[in-house]
Amino acid sequence: MSNYRKQNKGENLFSAIEHQQAVATRKIGILKLRDMIDWESFRPLLEELSGYAGRDWSKGGQPPFDPVFMFKVLILQKYHGLSDDATEEQIGDRLSFLNFLGLQLGDEIPDAKTIWAFKERIEENGRDGSCRLFDCFTAMLVDKNLIAREGSIIDASFTEAPRQRNTRSQNKQIKEGQRPEEFDTNQSVGRQKDTDARWTKKNNQSYYGYKNHAKVDLKSKLIITSQTTSAEVHDSQVFKELLDEKDEAVLADSAYYSEENEEHVLEVVNAQEFLMRKASRSNPLSEEEIKTNHTISRMRVRVEHVFGRMAQMGADICRSIGLRRATNHNHLSNLAYNMDRYRLLTR
Repeated sequence: MSNYRKQNKGENLFSAIEHQQAVATRKIGILKLRDMIDWESFRPLLEELSGYAGRDWSKGGQPPFDPVFMFKVLILQKYHGLSDDATEEQIGDRLSFLNFLGLQLGDEIPDAKTIWAFKERIEENGRDGSCRLFDCFTAMLVDKNLIAREGSIIDASFTEAPRQRNTRSQNKQIKEGQRPEEFDTNQSVGRQKDTDARWTKKNNQSYYGYKNHAKVDLKSKLIITSQTTSAEVHDSQVFKELLDEKDEAVLADSAYYSEENEEHVLEVVNAQEFLMRKASRSNPLSEEEIKTNHTISRMRVRVEHVFGRMAQMGADICRSIGLRRATNHNHLSNLAYNMDRYRLLTR
């Protein structure tokens, strides 16, 4: 007979309740956002995007999960860099996830297909829901004077997508903007073929997928706006799209420098220009330009902190297919990052 101590069922039950209560009072990880974000402020937009507003479910059909609840599921997913299947599994397994969503043990939880369908629903028919949700939270940050706009840093980060195994002929057609016919002869195969993602190389390392082009507030390190492109698009090609008349100063590395971009910042945006200069074999940098580059570099390095934190959250990996879904992934990831940053700025 074992000599180890055994607890009776009553003690085990009370221990489980005490543990659940202890988790509910902890403020770590995603639980820090539970009470800091005004989740209900997103309801009007979420009901519009989901199409649930004004619908009478008493006439038939199973009522869906509350759209604000599902939005919190998406933020939870991006905060931890989870797939749809892993999100379903973790919600059912982790007390902290249940607590963040306001669930109790035994409550119904959304499955992976429901999570996927909600993401598709807010984006279908050109709704661009993830971008509008991001803009909604950005407006809240502006109202709280957390985005200073005294300086804006422009930079881009890779978002890697599932790598494809295509023939040379198929890759040639894709690069020419065509979709190989054989992709659609079998729908199961065609659904897994990404004809929007591209290969590129940087610092002798190959990447496949997309780019998250972002404008970051220098003072707060909050993302102000973003654009998503395929990975081969040069950073400078999205430069002008990210700027607006509210920018007082623009900082960027040498990849963005050109006389055209310099003129755009000074004349069109009417902002101070802090673009790092490039050296060439026939035109080396002067000592003054080297010093200026060093000064700019010390300020613009703050954007690397942003992308570093997002990589910790798994935002640099997109598990879906196509530019539209990659854009959705980047907007939601940027939103989850901004919420996390907001927690640090207001603690």
